[in-house]
Amino acid sequence: MAKELKKNTKKTTKPVAKRKAPATKTPAVEIKKPSTPVVDDAAVDAFIMEVDEEVKNDNMKVFFQKYGLFIILFVVLILSATVSFETIKNWRDNQFKAKTDTYLAANSASTLEDTLNALEKIASGNYGIYSELARIQIADVLFDMNKDEDAFNMLGALASNDELNPRVRNLAALKLAARKVDTATFDEIEALLLPVIAADDSWTPIAKEYLAMAAIKDGQIDKARDLYQQILQDSRTSDEFRTRIQDMSTSISDM
Repeated sequence: MAKELKKNTKKTTKPVAKRKAPATKTPAVEIKKPSTPVVDDAAVDAFIMEVDEEVKNDNMKVFFQKYGLFIILFVVLILSATVSFETIKNWRDNQFKAKTDTYLAANSASTLEDTLNALEKIASGNYGIYSELARIQIADVLFDMNKDEDAFNMLGALASNDELNPRVRNLAALKLAARKVDTATFDEIEALLLPVIAADDSWTPIAKEYLAMAAIKDGQIDKARDLYQQILQDSRTSDEFRTRIQDMSTSISDM
């Protein structure tokens, strides 16, 4: 019996397994990501602008140190030129007004002698275009004083003077042709008026009218008709002038 108990005991008894000590768990370390700083765009723009302004100021300082004297001189020259221009302009305007007043006063004198004396002073003085016009006016006064020969000589000299203003020279030729159209030959009138016609300006139709009159007097009717047609076709011919030329053209139609 004891032997059976011993066997049973051996069978039921199992070796107790050694328990391992529980492993100590290492706490997980939380790795924090670095936070991204918040960028203030307005602050960055302001900083950039401030740096840019400083750079510009530095550049301006360098530029002005290098060229400042030249800039100042340039400004002074511009101001001086402006002041001088205005001064000269005012002076010239006053001179022109004075010459105009003198010329008008000469033409409004009470007697022919006074007018002639005043115009002669202007003609011999430094009055520019008024001196030239005064010579033509002198010829008109001489005609009024029945000094035709002197007037013809003066107008002839003006009409042939290449140094005169072309408009003044052509005006003298027109006045001389108007005075001589009844007595001079066609060739003489044509020689006077060809430069006026060649100028092709507002006086050209008038020159052609005088030349047509000289042609009629000389018996050159076809030449006169052609000149009248040229005048009628000229856009510069005024309505009143056109009517007169039409009448003249009609009057020689049967000749």
